[in-house]
Amino acid sequence: MRQAIILIIFLIGLIGATQAQSFIRSELSTTLTTPWELTYGPDNYLWITEAGGVVSKVDPANGNKTIVYTASDYFNGDVSEKLALCHQPDIQKGTLGLALHPQFLNPATAFIYFVHSYNSNTLTPSTKFKIRRLKWDHGTSQVVSDTTIVNDLPNGYDHIGGRLLAVRQGTNDYLIFSTGDNGISEVNAPTCYTPQINNPNNYVQDVNYKNGKIHRFNLDGSIPIDNPVSGNSMYTRGHRNPQGLAYNPSTGILYEIEHGDRTDDEINILEKGKNYGWKNVRGYHADNNYPGESAFVSSYTLTPGINGDGLKEAFYSWCATSQPTTSVYADWCTVAPSDGIYYNSSGIPGWNNSILVVTLKNGLTTDMEMYKFQLSIDGMSLVPSTTLNPNPSKFFGADQAQNGRLRDIAYSTDGKKIYLINNGGADRDKISVYTLDPNPGFNELEILNQALRCYPNPVSEQLSIRCSYPIHEIKVVDLMGRSIYSSMREFDSINTTGFGQGTYLLSVKLENGGVLHKRFMVMSR
Repeated sequence: MRQAIILIIFLIGLIGATQAQSFIRSELSTTLTTPWELTYGPDNYLWITEAGGVVSKVDPANGNKTIVYTASDYFNGDVSEKLALCHQPDIQKGTLGLALHPQFLNPATAFIYFVHSYNSNTLTPSTKFKIRRLKWDHGTSQVVSDTTIVNDLPNGYDHIGGRLLAVRQGTNDYLIFSTGDNGISEVNAPTCYTPQINNPNNYVQDVNYKNGKIHRFNLDGSIPIDNPVSGNSMYTRGHRNPQGLAYNPSTGILYEIEHGDRTDDEINILEKGKNYGWKNVRGYHADNNYPGESAFVSSYTLTPGINGDGLKEAFYSWCATSQPTTSVYADWCTVAPSDGIYYNSSGIPGWNNSILVVTLKNGLTTDMEMYKFQLSIDGMSLVPSTTLNPNPSKFFGADQAQNGRLRDIAYSTDGKKIYLINNGGADRDKISVYTLDPNPGFNELEILNQALRCYPNPVSEQLSIRCSYPIHEIKVVDLMGRSIYSSMREFDSINTTGFGQGTYLLSVKLENGGVLHKRFMVMSR
């Protein structure tokens, strides 16, 4: 009887660990053109930026789209700006981040902010980026005025960043904007700059340059008086390609999501004035995965004139390993994270107080998918990872051929729908929707779904295993929760002749981070 009670408690725990992973996938019929930003507004519309300086809103109930604004001064670059060296890349351009005023539903503050390229009519490259503010009329559903509030945001031939947030910190509202290092990697393409001192990625820690920074502005585009350097929009420095920003309004924590070079994609907690180390430091400080990293960390000295200066370690690093020897992008373990969002809802059980991050890369060991990072209560660390509850956990990778390169993510007011947009990597640019399955179909104590089968059951000698998804690891535990067997190589069958007679639980960890379970019995011969 005691063993039966233990098994029931154990399996109920597994149900809690897996139940929130059951979703129903659908697509909206919306036609999109190279979308970049996706924001679920307090008006219950999806707000999207598209190619050509376009801002659209989409009704999530039926997919109907309305183009609400097109920037008349949008500029797509010029052939004269093409880099003459290496593979002769074009200048970067596009419609990037969008943010809604923190009090968007108030008619007096119904502002939309977004970023697009324009012709600055300066020396080559003349294509720069600007932040534009639109005044929205909720009654007529129209833009009634527009104003450029920030000009001359930096540009280059790669790594432009481009994410935008409107946040309330304390009693003040700010715009947070991310810029990349604007340079092409000297390791991956060593002939693009001659000499290499011309590569803009050398100046991301220099406050006199705008690239490789997180910038903070007032909502009118002016510079806050308490920024780290007086009269400078720089909020943090030392970033490579920060394409993601997420904000927890309860704690005031800003999270930044950043592409690494061959290794060490990062999530960072942004603190005013801090240096995040690129390109001297990559990922965690203590691993010395990059030549000279430890020496830079140990000898770092504060820069006079930067309030709050200090070297800040990554909150989380994907692919925290030494530099690979292969030059094949698909072989690197980087995931190419694009954006993230702070999930603050009880809509999906077990997901409250987490960061959801989407990725762009279909590689040898990576998929275009969503990561969930479960945070500690204070948001300053991750909840410890376990076999049954990996942290981070991964979702939707099995659908990557349908979903494509995931550019952004949003969730509904009730928290039960996850919205994803892609640009490229699928049959079309689209809005994919994952809705929490209200009836995941648990039957008695049998866990999860028909994706996993094991037979014969009961078994006496050889248990065969069949799974619909790629397997990372299999484990067997007994009624007491003790580990009996594990393998990361042999997934087709288990020899059970050494098992005692009784009931066991087969636990299968998938390559996409999910976990499936089946109960089986071993009988004596």
